[in-house]
Amino acid sequence: MGEVVITGGLGFIGSHVADAYLTAGHRVRVIDSTVGAVIDGSEHASDERYELVREPVEDYLANGGTFSGVDRVIHAASHVGPAGILSRAGTLGHDIVASSSAVVEACLAADVPLCVFSSAEVYGRSGLLDERDSLRVPTGYNARIEYAVAKAVVEAMTVNSMTRGLRAVVIRPFNVAGPRQSRAGGFVMPTFVQQALAGRPLTVFGDGKQVRAFTAADDLTHFVLDHMDAAIGAGEPIVNIGNPANRTTIGTLAERVRDLLGSDSPILYTDGRRRHGEGYAEAESFEKMPALRAAITLGWKPSVDLDDLIRTTADYYESREDVRGRYAPL
Repeated sequence: MGEVVITGGLGFIGSHVADAYLTAGHRVRVIDSTVGAVIDGSEHASDERYELVREPVEDYLANGGTFSGVDRVIHAASHVGPAGILSRAGTLGHDIVASSSAVVEACLAADVPLCVFSSAEVYGRSGLLDERDSLRVPTGYNARIEYAVAKAVVEAMTVNSMTRGLRAVVIRPFNVAGPRQSRAGGFVMPTFVQQALAGRPLTVFGDGKQVRAFTAADDLTHFVLDHMDAAIGAGEPIVNIGNPANRTTIGTLAERVRDLLGSDSPILYTDGRRRHGEGYAEAESFEKMPALRAAITLGWKPSVDLDDLIRTTADYYESREDVRGRYAPL
């Protein structure tokens, strides 16, 4: 097996991808600034196939690092989360685009296939969202819009660089959740689960009627491992990854988490700005549902249902601390 580079490999999605490649027998080089880390890498410290570089990927490459000789690069490094991005407003777009640009150029120089994680936030609207749909940029810029626009720019850079010989696929994930995801980013699943486990009120923002389709991190990593090469050769460089079968409103999710975990926690309807500050904004997609035309054509389908996703997240946090969420409100 060859070597895989994973930027942001100490983060939620990146760490799951790293685990999956190690399990499949690959060598893994993780490059991570540790800003958004949910693990510290000690889990693999004794594995000689695992290399950890604690440095922003753009600095690593500027200081002489290279992707020469590796089999593929998975670019998962990014600031994330509706609350996690707030302190980065004004520099967020630059950070996302600059690191991604460095990765694209290094992949071109080394002739290495690239998988880039974008976001369903780029759609900027509600409904059933297909990769061929036009994107919408709402007025009233805030950190969330800055994040979405930056991700769209990264997509454009990646796709346009294919004319320069880049082999790549862009993934638009829809509400990925599971073990290790931190409430510090403002993510709803780990927040509800940890609140229920602690007997605290489950805080639902607004009227709780926002519609989401939650996707297990394991299903996402399955696509990356088993379908990345097919996606690169398919002629559709952008692929939605989500699970429409896990469609639920946020209010119903709170009830489901509470019931599944046998919690007596009340459900508290509140304003997200009371919890995260005036800079917080809800997603433009009130109803965010993935069309899976491209992914299904490539042979992928999700398999983890919502109840199992809730239970595995709870199992994780019953025995482990949310390190990033240590100082975040519960």
